[in-house]
Amino acid sequence: MLVILSILFVIDSVTTMVLPVNGHTFSQNENSLFLTRMNQMHSQLQLVQNLLSTTTTSGDNNISNIKFAQNHAMNAIAFLKEKDSVSNFTWNQEIAERNQRVANDLVRGFNDLTAFIDQKASSKSNSKVALANESSSIQDKINNLGGLLDEAISSRVPKDIVSNSTNQALVLANIGNQIFFSYGQALGFPYTKLADMLTTMNMSTIGANNDKMMHTMSNTVKIVNESDYQDAKAYVKQAQDIVSKYLNSPDFANKITTSDIKSQLNKILSQLETTINSKGSFNTVMNLIHLQLHPELISYYKIS
Repeated sequence: MLVILSILFVIDSVTTMVLPVNGHTFSQNENSLFLTRMNQMHSQLQLVQNLLSTTTTSGDNNISNIKFAQNHAMNAIAFLKEKDSVSNFTWNQEIAERNQRVANDLVRGFNDLTAFIDQKASSKSNSKVALANESSSIQDKINNLGGLLDEAISSRVPKDIVSNSTNQALVLANIGNQIFFSYGQALGFPYTKLADMLTTMNMSTIGANNDKMMHTMSNTVKIVNESDYQDAKAYVKQAQDIVSKYLNSPDFANKITTSDIKSQLNKILSQLETTINSKGSFNTVMNLIHLQLHPELISYYKIS
């Protein structure tokens, strides 16, 4: 069965304490999950920057942008505080194991960012001019946190593992699942229902099994959760970036086919981007991820 099961995770309450942990070496799946979460955090930070830097002519739109920025900042913190299922420590505690300074600075930086956004949420001067004048400060905060995330990666995962195409194929598969969940939740599907789709259905028959359920969503869909919709679009861009930066031929593959696999993956992701941007059917998104993207990764990079 051509299927990559989604990784179910529990978000823990956010704390600022970084505890010492005993060292352990990440497995390939742990590495891919860690890199996935770091990528997701980068995406969330980019969304925060875009939302806070956007100038509009409507005060109501500015208020909405700030509200969504708060959501994305908290999402990033939740990822940082998520527990690694193997060690049972948070990812930030795993980072502290190798670089305590980076772990501390991440907590401090996110506290600073959320305090800044909270201040904007309560401010009466959220005009387009006020937000535009603070764009430099926003950029500095995002750049600082982005640099810390990159430093966390280099501290925690060896460079050859980060650049390994097979490992990055696993990351791309994970990001594909996050696109699936984000778009599904944007349309109002509960997370548990989406997870059940992946764990109980054979992906080769997913279209037939869901025709009735998706019938009312065959053309365009209604977005009921804008924040999740923003996530889905951001994760597609993150997926495209992974293909561009990392997905070369593995050692066991014919290197002549590198451009072919990149072209095929980019074609799938382009279709995915177009479908999501145009608020296309969830069935199409599901098929692109689970009947096209994942099988290509399984076949070419031998991941499972």
